[in-house]
Amino acid sequence: MSPSSLKRVASTDRDISPPPKRKAIATTTSKAVANFFKPTSEKVTETPAVTFQVANDTLLAARHGDPIVDLTTRVKPVKIAAFDLDDTVIKTASGNVFGRGATDWTWWHATVPGKLKQLHADGYALVVISNQAGVSLKHDAKSPKDGMKSLNNFKGKVTNVLTALDLPLSVYAATEKDLCRKPRTGMWDRMVEDYGLAADGRVDLAGCVFVGDAAGRLGDKVAKIKKDHSSSDRDLAANIGIDFKTPEEFFLDEEVKPFVRNFEPVQYLHDASLLASSPTAFSKTNELDIVLFCGSPGAGKSTFYWTHLKPLGYERVNQDILKSRDACVRVARQHLEDRSLVVVDNTNADVETRATWVRLAQKLNVPIRVVHFTAPPKLCEHNDTIRALSFRETNPEARTMLPKMAFTGFAARYREPALEEGFQDITKIEFKFEGTQEQRAQWSRYWIS
Repeated sequence: MSPSSLKRVASTDRDISPPPKRKAIATTTSKAVANFFKPTSEKVTETPAVTFQVANDTLLAARHGDPIVDLTTRVKPVKIAAFDLDDTVIKTASGNVFGRGATDWTWWHATVPGKLKQLHADGYALVVISNQAGVSLKHDAKSPKDGMKSLNNFKGKVTNVLTALDLPLSVYAATEKDLCRKPRTGMWDRMVEDYGLAADGRVDLAGCVFVGDAAGRLGDKVAKIKKDHSSSDRDLAANIGIDFKTPEEFFLDEEVKPFVRNFEPVQYLHDASLLASSPTAFSKTNELDIVLFCGSPGAGKSTFYWTHLKPLGYERVNQDILKSRDACVRVARQHLEDRSLVVVDNTNADVETRATWVRLAQKLNVPIRVVHFTAPPKLCEHNDTIRALSFRETNPEARTMLPKMAFTGFAARYREPALEEGFQDITKIEFKFEGTQEQRAQWSRYWIS
């Protein structure tokens, strides 16, 4: 067969005319066209149904309609119904843990929109309070597109949800681990201020409710019910002083399930009158020595130094300031050669780290003692968070909040110090809260999830 015989032969059995052109569907209204050709001074600017604002570079607020103006029609004091967003008001339509874009959502249950509309009709102000650590409000030079994508996806999803509800409603989203992140009350406080309800008596706390899925529920392996990742929603409600319900309890009228909190601060509070008369657990016994602190970040080591050892004449060596252990050793050696007492204010979690200081003490022929701080990791994380975010007067070095791995890392490396390592004595210090009644009230709140 020749190449020419492989050519397609034209058919005469069908119409060879081109197909008819599809008619384009117009998406521009005559009103929009008329507005386009108007002079700029006469153009009508339409206000979007959902607006967004950023506060303090970390808090994103969205509003549908004008919920603040809507409050003028409410009976005072105002009742507020507040909700978490994910797995409470909505869930992913895909079934994934995290949504795939702005449209990957559906109502948590079919009853949700009707219930919210009824709350509004009953006089409640509605608000959504949500932790959104995956959303970035800051320009990240390494991945600016990823940051913008997360923000745009979230804004798109919120716009879709609020538009579907069509109610005067605000959404507050905390994007950083600051005072706004649940269980801390920054988002609620901001909402109350925005709504003009900050004055005492303007919010009916007894009539308010917060609904969220982070409730500390224990789960059930047999029934394949997952344990809640935290109790931060329940803890937020407790911090505010309002009622709390899970989505199942609020929307489906299910019974209350057993729960447990990861950390209960009030169990560490002691009688303030006893604290005032408690003797100092540490006393000077040598003319020259090294005192080695051992304890987690947030266990109270630095506060103990400033309160009890600085007045005894001890010089402080701290790796957060000097940046390396070698630098700490050099500075400590110089203090000792100058006949100054030394405190090593580091975590000193393991035997190997402590051996560095035992060898220095042996070379200089001075005793080495240990002050062992026994506070557990969750308590230390709680203390660290308050120190960074609230108790500025007890944070003279302006330390920022440490990541969770600082506490879990210490716990993994920790070995209890023993006299056999070469120490003259070991003094154990249990945590005891010391502060004013106002500080005591702040400290006893829930600060970590």
